[in-house]
Amino acid sequence: MSIPSNVLTNADLIAYWNLTRGDSKTVLTEKELYQCGVMVKLIDILPATGSNIYLTDAIADQNYNGINYKSVPDFLDSSFANYVEKNQINNNGTSLKVSNVSQDYLSMALRGLWNDAKVNIWMGIVNPATGGILYAYRMFSGYIDYFSSDFNNTAGNTTNETTVNLNSLWKKLDQTQRLLSSTSVHQSLHTGDKFFDLIGILNSSEQFWKSSKK
Repeated sequence: MSIPSNVLTNADLIAYWNLTRGDSKTVLTEKELYQCGVMVKLIDILPATGSNIYLTDAIADQNYNGINYKSVPDFLDSSFANYVEKNQINNNGTSLKVSNVSQDYLSMALRGLWNDAKVNIWMGIVNPATGGILYAYRMFSGYIDYFSSDFNNTAGNTTNETTVNLNSLWKKLDQTQRLLSSTSVHQSLHTGDKFFDLIGILNSSEQFWKSSKK
């Protein structure tokens, strides 16, 4: 992901870097921008039915593109997909863990009410002078696969940790039989269409598509 030049030359970010590093830069590199420690995550949860939910791991609520993201700073651990440019399609999911989820949200999650909800995860760059989002880019899109929760009762205090497991946008690569059936119908109507022949690789354990340039 390439950061726009107007972000790397933002006066507030440069002033913050120079103040904390004793430097005199006039433009930041992308590496230096990440070293500023001004990154937060913005998460959209868009269920098929019911209200959308917008969360952030920032210490305060954030507004971006007219959407108010509720501060949920209890993200304990996260494991996001690594993106490498290559000529294949993989169903690489990701997960994130949140502690002390409210009982209302926890009940809805564990009852499966958010299963298959679309999820967008954005990386936001916070303006250190104003505390607002200066720029954000989407780092993951997918669908909720399932939730799991661990509860701990110590000295009468109950805490919970909930893991959200996500499928990528290519989750249908896992749906072998139904997808293969629909592909057979397509090929019966479109003889010689080689593109969907690639779906046969779903029978293998790797489950990915490949393409090549000729």
